[in-house]
Amino acid sequence: MSGSKAKPIASTSHAEFRVEGNCGMCKDRIEATAKSVRGVESADWNIETKQLHLTFDKSHTDLDGVKKSIADAGHDNDKYRAPDTIYNSLPECCLYRK
Repeated sequence: MSGSKAKPIASTSHAEFRVEGNCGMCKDRIEATAKSVRGVESADWNIETKQLHLTFDKSHTDLDGVKKSIADAGHDNDKYRAPDTIYNSLPECCLYRK
């Protein structure tokens, strides 16, 4: 009997995309929302570059689902626009649309 085992297929993926926001409260909301999506392992939003660095398990979620959740929390991204009712309820310091 052979002692070798098949290696598990890696399902972890990394992504980076733009998410609109202005301040530390935005950072907290964006990261918490991303991490609340089942399968997201890490999320780090850079306030200066507006880039969200994401690590997620592709067997539990996809990038589209994360982007939709972030928009639903009030933050436009490269695919989805936040609903106006949600965006307008953000604190004044978080309002990024001109």
